[in-house]
Amino acid sequence: MKLFKIICVSMIALIMTNCMNTERSMGFTNWSDDGEEYKFFLGTDQAVKVVRDLDKAWAERDYEGMRAFLSDTAKFYWPNGVIHNGVDDFISAISSNEGPDNAWTLNGAFSIDIDPSIGGEHVHASISGNIADSLGIKKDYHEKYYVIDGKVVTWHQWRMNIRPQEEE
Repeated sequence: MKLFKIICVSMIALIMTNCMNTERSMGFTNWSDDGEEYKFFLGTDQAVKVVRDLDKAWAERDYEGMRAFLSDTAKFYWPNGVIHNGVDDFISAISSNEGPDNAWTLNGAFSIDIDPSIGGEHVHASISGNIADSLGIKKDYHEKYYVIDGKVVTWHQWRMNIRPQEEE
């Protein structure tokens, strides 16, 4: 009888543990090599930290330090359609076009994952440009980073103009 109770308690604990450890998935995507539809899972803070550290190095104009967070063969997609192939091309472009007054605020970031068992996470970041152009227009940015093993493999940026609020 004692063995029966131990087996019952063990089975209940096993069932409760399995029910509590299921990963929560949400949404859908067909962005995959096989074209199948998958759900997203919550990503990790490690992938978000890669983006935060990259942003910090970029804000400090530490272009060599940025390399620690970028894959040598990474691809970078700008809103105007320009694509940079490789970290050298990207660093060369941003370092030669960066204005000394250019500043931004990283407002937040989160990571999602298509398949937590195979690695690679999609980090999405919200950024506000802090410098207005001659017409008073600032820019907000959405950036998506695909991070594998602590390195950005692809980077996409989208931009929206923010017109100044008119006083009533």
